[in-house]
Amino acid sequence: MGATVPWARCRAVFGCSGRVVEPFRGCPAHLRPGERALFVGRLRPGGDLDLRGVTVPADLLSDVLDALTGPDRRPHLGRTRLDGAVLPSAAALRGACFEGDSSFDGAAFVGGASFYDARFFGNVSFRGARFGGNASFHQARFHRHAAFTETVFAGDALFGEASWLADADFTRAVFIGAAAFDRARFGRDAGMQAACFGGALSCRRVRVGRHARFDRARFRRGLWLGPLAAGERLVLTGVSAHGGVQVQASAGRIEADGLTVRGDADLRVRGADLDLTGAVCFGRLRVRAQQRPFCGIPESAGTAPDVRVLSVSGVSAPRLDLTDVDLSRCRFLGLQHPDDLHIRGRCAFATRPGPRALAGRARAVLSEDSGSEPPSRLAVLYRQLAHATADADGGPARDFRYRALELRRHSDPDQWRRWALHLLWITCGYGLRAGRTIAWIAVLAALVVGGATLAEHSHRHAAAHQHGTTAHRI
Repeated sequence: MGATVPWARCRAVFGCSGRVVEPFRGCPAHLRPGERALFVGRLRPGGDLDLRGVTVPADLLSDVLDALTGPDRRPHLGRTRLDGAVLPSAAALRGACFEGDSSFDGAAFVGGASFYDARFFGNVSFRGARFGGNASFHQARFHRHAAFTETVFAGDALFGEASWLADADFTRAVFIGAAAFDRARFGRDAGMQAACFGGALSCRRVRVGRHARFDRARFRRGLWLGPLAAGERLVLTGVSAHGGVQVQASAGRIEADGLTVRGDADLRVRGADLDLTGAVCFGRLRVRAQQRPFCGIPESAGTAPDVRVLSVSGVSAPRLDLTDVDLSRCRFLGLQHPDDLHIRGRCAFATRPGPRALAGRARAVLSEDSGSEPPSRLAVLYRQLAHATADADGGPARDFRYRALELRRHSDPDQWRRWALHLLWITCGYGLRAGRTIAWIAVLAALVVGGATLAEHSHRHAAAHQHGTTAHRI
């Protein structure tokens, strides 16, 4: 290139929006060889870099990184500005140390890009950036806030063993290829709200310091999440997944309300409050408590594995299995298909002192049974839950059948049925109280024996009287 292209012509001729390099009159991509050498020669490790809007040739990027490389053989960049820049295919920024804030907003990576083992010591933003090929952030470290908002990854996105000391924001990001976050560490929040995953997502042995948020995310090839540990919340609210969902997670609270799964869903949970309100599953929906710690996920000593299901109201699934979970605060009213509910294992329910409370036996009840719901509606729910808990430990099905008949005895509109239920309650406890039945049998037996004894005594007395009368006549 014989002469420096003036700034106005740089934009008009090349369509370049790069910033002018002083004292030159063109952007760094369109300097003469001698001027480029002067531009690169002024760079030192740790210096600032401004290539905003520049279409960066591969040789220019290589020269700049060489100039910024320190004795540790890593490029050291200060305040880095690459907003709107177009970076060449196979852009290699591996091992780079971004010592100041860095911005790649709106940047376009023509092909693959490698930030392998990179260090971001300041805030970093890839807002609206486009990666045309595979993007590798494997083992990268982000010391402050990292934003990938609305970033598009056309190839595979690799974040394996990456670590964030603060928040990571992937809100509305688009992953067209596979996305891998295996063994990643998030110091605070991992935000993937409304993100779209066109390929497979792998999040194995991931730890999140506070909130892991996937609310309103879309998964076109299913969701396989975990083992994952979140310090406070795992949010799956409004998630839509094609092909099934498998979640293995421990958290303080898991919010899966409004979850939509076009396939089977299997949730293996440890030590969390789980909300399934309004979840829709086109296949089988299973919720199980994980009794042992997940492999590769350390947890504090004394962590309880108890899983408390808070609500299945509005859940629609051809089959819903709940195994070894705490249902003492669960809301069942509004469940779409209660006949397809199956409760197994050690499932705890709320209790209420019953007639045998002194013997250490409390009656299992539902959390909705507090007097605020219509008795007729509760009676139907109790009858359905009695069928669902037939295989559960502890015998809640018996208590539910008894409670259903109790509610009918007090609320049935037909007077004759109420009287019949009263008779059944008095005589045999609806056929569910063996002690009461035995007591009545004993009373009836005593009455029969007493009646027979009295009849025999009367017969003997009559016979003796007749004998005396006959003797007197003689």
